[in-house]
Amino acid sequence: DAFCRGFTYMRVREDERPDNWICQTIFENRSSFAVDLVKLQVRMKGSDDLLFDVNDVKQDVHPQGKWESEERNVMATAEPDFTYDLSYTVLPRAVQKTEGTIKLEESNLTVVDADISKNYSTDTLKSFRQQHVSASLKVKNTGSATINLMRITDDIPGLFQAPDMDAMAIIIDGKELPVDQWKGELSAGITLEKEHRSPDGEGHTMTLTVGTKGPIGLKPGKTMEVKYKLNAPDPSPANERVDAPARFQFSSEQFGPVCLRDVPDAPSVRVSHLRRNFSAGKQAIPMGGKGRYEVLILFENNGDTALQDVFIKDVIPSNFEIKDWHVRGAGGEKRTDVDMTTNETEDGIQITWKLPVVGKGERLDVSFEIKGEGEIDAEALNRFHGAHFGDELESAEDDTPTEEAPVAEEEVVEEATEESPAVEEEVVEEATEEAPDAEAEVAEEETEAEPAIKFREDIMLRVMEEFGIEDRDGFLEHSMNFDLDDNGYLKKAEFVAAAEAFTAGDSTEEAEEEAPAEDSESDAEESSDETKTCPICSTSNDAHADTCTACGYTFE
Repeated sequence: DAFCRGFTYMRVREDERPDNWICQTIFENRSSFAVDLVKLQVRMKGSDDLLFDVNDVKQDVHPQGKWESEERNVMATAEPDFTYDLSYTVLPRAVQKTEGTIKLEESNLTVVDADISKNYSTDTLKSFRQQHVSASLKVKNTGSATINLMRITDDIPGLFQAPDMDAMAIIIDGKELPVDQWKGELSAGITLEKEHRSPDGEGHTMTLTVGTKGPIGLKPGKTMEVKYKLNAPDPSPANERVDAPARFQFSSEQFGPVCLRDVPDAPSVRVSHLRRNFSAGKQAIPMGGKGRYEVLILFENNGDTALQDVFIKDVIPSNFEIKDWHVRGAGGEKRTDVDMTTNETEDGIQITWKLPVVGKGERLDVSFEIKGEGEIDAEALNRFHGAHFGDELESAEDDTPTEEAPVAEEEVVEEATEESPAVEEEVVEEATEEAPDAEAEVAEEETEAEPAIKFREDIMLRVMEEFGIEDRDGFLEHSMNFDLDDNGYLKKAEFVAAAEAFTAGDSTEEAEEEAPAEDSESDAEESSDETKTCPICSTSNDAHADTCTACGYTFE
């Protein structure tokens, strides 16, 4: 046996409880030879009892290595001290060492890879309207190898007809690929999409092979694009979401490894089922002074979507000029995004207000003053000249028009133009229903034979019902003598006074003339508490009303 540099020591740490020590013996081989630990005995000083008795450890202790024993507990009031008996021997081993030099050289490996995409020109179609959609498949070579062969599998959803393969174009680096370099096939049914399919039909699968005659030579960094047209003849509203995935397989060599890629973001199409619904109308009101009129135009979007590019048109006589105007929108707030233009025509001065968007349920009140000299055609002044608008807006993000959008806009303009020449047309039917008394007042102004005193039919009928009066014509003729404030308009308080006299049997003009002035003033004050007068048309309205029931004026 031979001895070499070895070292043993104890690792001692105090336990949780005092006077308890956890001990472990450790042997370290500090030589350059592997050794065999033959014997290691450890005793506490002053004791003959062995704390550790290790004989012939099975595992060898390698150079600069160590061996550790299990832990033992020792009771002592002070840190324990130990004595050692250590024996170990060098193991007879031969070590063979080989040295050399390795040089690494760079090797170029070509990679086949590409970024692919599929896009439609729109993601929203209008229900039951024939529309055309442009489809585009793009492949950009992002690898280091030239792509020479490609196969494309493309789903054509069932709401589209089969595409015209003769009208398809494949473009590489700005040049169209010859038709003999690719081959296209169509088969019934879609292949890739499993969940979001169209209920309008089974669709088609288009298979393209590009590079049939020879390598297409799509070099790194270059892009290939496939363009074709789709036609949706009659999309139904049931197409809430229709996906159209595509799959690309491409390689550098005909029999080489193939790279397969699915389009990461397949285009999705849905069908929007929206219907236009709006109210519109116009009224001209004489103002103080000769040749002064205030013109009120109403436009309300009653549809289920916002309207884009709304044009409200009006025509005033050429001998009049517009003095002031404003447009109020939602909540009666003034719209600051309105553009007004004027144009001289044979019929007079054409005025156009353009608003970028009119929200769902939003009401527009256009108010302007005109002033001029000479005669004026009252019927022409009260004629509504149309409200035209473009496409519907479903949301702030949905602003991409389909290829059908220009045609749709023309249709909307035609419909609005055809329906808007007169207040009696269907487009303004809702507006005329909302303000029948306003039109009645205008008609009274135009007809000399009508009574000079104005009133609201609904107020008179309510007063008649309250006092149990059934003779409408007789009560109306009687009430004409109760314009106590001489303003040419019968308020509710004046109708009430007339009804009280009518039911009491005292309906003569003499009795009315003898009525004290204090009572008239008292009734006027009482009526002012119950009603408020419109500063535009002088119509009496309920004290809590936000807008005038006759002209639509918004109270401050």
